[in-house]
Amino acid sequence: MAPVGSPRRSRTPVAVARSDTVCGYILLASRAYNFLASRAYNLLASRAPPLAGSGSPSPSVAVSAAAAFPKWVLLEPFVFRRDDDDSFPDETKAPIRASGFTSWGARFSIAFSVAEPPLISHLYAQLPVPGFPGPDEAGPPLAILATHGHLALLRVATHKPTLHLLQDLFIYSAHENPCLLKILPPCNEPAFADGQFLGRPATPRLLNTASLGLWCRGNEELVVAELSLYRPRCHFMIFADICLLRSCTSSASHNRRCDGRWKSMRVEILSTDDPDDTDLRQLTFWQTETVVPFRKWLCWIDYNRGILFCNMMSKVSTPTVSFLKFPLDKFPLTSTRIATGNCWYRGVSVVGHGRELKFVNVARQDGIFFKALEPGTGFTITCHTLVGMVWKKDYTVTSDELWDANTSDRLPRGILMFPRVDIDRPHVVHFLYIEFGHVNKNMWVVAIDMSTKTVESLSVYIDRKDSCIDMPCIKTLEDLARFQRHNIRTIRDLIGQKSMSPMPFLPCEFPKFLSRGLSRRLPCVP
Repeated sequence: MAPVGSPRRSRTPVAVARSDTVCGYILLASRAYNFLASRAYNLLASRAPPLAGSGSPSPSVAVSAAAAFPKWVLLEPFVFRRDDDDSFPDETKAPIRASGFTSWGARFSIAFSVAEPPLISHLYAQLPVPGFPGPDEAGPPLAILATHGHLALLRVATHKPTLHLLQDLFIYSAHENPCLLKILPPCNEPAFADGQFLGRPATPRLLNTASLGLWCRGNEELVVAELSLYRPRCHFMIFADICLLRSCTSSASHNRRCDGRWKSMRVEILSTDDPDDTDLRQLTFWQTETVVPFRKWLCWIDYNRGILFCNMMSKVSTPTVSFLKFPLDKFPLTSTRIATGNCWYRGVSVVGHGRELKFVNVARQDGIFFKALEPGTGFTITCHTLVGMVWKKDYTVTSDELWDANTSDRLPRGILMFPRVDIDRPHVVHFLYIEFGHVNKNMWVVAIDMSTKTVESLSVYIDRKDSCIDMPCIKTLEDLARFQRHNIRTIRDLIGQKSMSPMPFLPCEFPKFLSRGLSRRLPCVP
């Protein structure tokens, strides 16, 4: 993630002796809060999808709606940090909650607010100092790396004065005690170096979080794996260096640690296309951009080239790795992302209860990677489905067809980015639309029925003028100062990060497993 922006600090109100002056300040703060709360309510109401019928739901209906989580969500990867209890969202706003302890003894908590797509879900983290770096220090201490089924993989990190970066990996499970985060064993496996194992590290090995994937087989086992590529000198082969941990997910629900141990191996990469110099050249420039679980594989993806399929079944002692190119007309001979920007216009989605893998490509006519469309240009959207390791085209839709079928107030005349196929309705694709022309950009989430070429919904996601989203209850001047100090800064960080280096939303299915087991949910473990 990009470093967070510099916070704008508010001046702490000065206490005064006269009670009437204090009451006047509190009244002013109360009026300010009421204004902001009203604006926030109207803003969030305007973003919500239309509801069937009219009128407010009864309390019993509201409770039932809160208990039934969505079958899947689109999760914003940016983590909202809320270190104090007053700003950390309560159960009514973020009902999915868990806590854990790091290897250095620091306790932390997380909470998910979930919403039915096209609305976006969010992750909150409570990382109290001194157990974690302060909010002003560079780099987020917590990140969500991957999800599969009922599981989620998180990374928590900190710096120690006399040590290198400390990094822990945690598993969240919606099948077991959903309030407990389980820590993975540290990786003490040596890394490969020019064909040879290095000596075992004195401290746990730091895994590359950008290349970490999560895979599970029902409620029986899980695999966390890292993959990198190695090409020997003067050799016409490329190998995959794999470091993985296999663990049983049916261990005691109150156990804070996952079992299993890390294992390293090097395997030759097989080509599912023509095993010629073309494939070898593409793998030479490989750069992993995301890792997706699909059937028996973990799939490492480079949106400029294709997919590396790694078989994760436990009956396979040594995983096999095969390469499949994307159905593209040309492939860049460079590993520089900024030269292509294809990761912003392509997406791989797993749909159909995990049985289908789809690849959506948005091809710009002007060839620009991160800017408004040039006047007189458009784009073409193509979707392919993987059938027996062969790409089969589903459809091709042009921007002219979309603009003819939708008015400009329903579909702005600009580029669509970060395609995500709807898990339950594969004919619907969710895009992010960015309004260029400002440092901090306005953004919308667009859901399009590709079978009819019509827009289902257009909802505001980021308004660069917003600072009233996500407000806690403000009753005193101290509450108001705390809100200004923490919440506004985090929202500005989100807007800045999404404007400078936008990232795709993360599809997650674990909320539906909580809905299934809501009546038998175990109590939280302190």
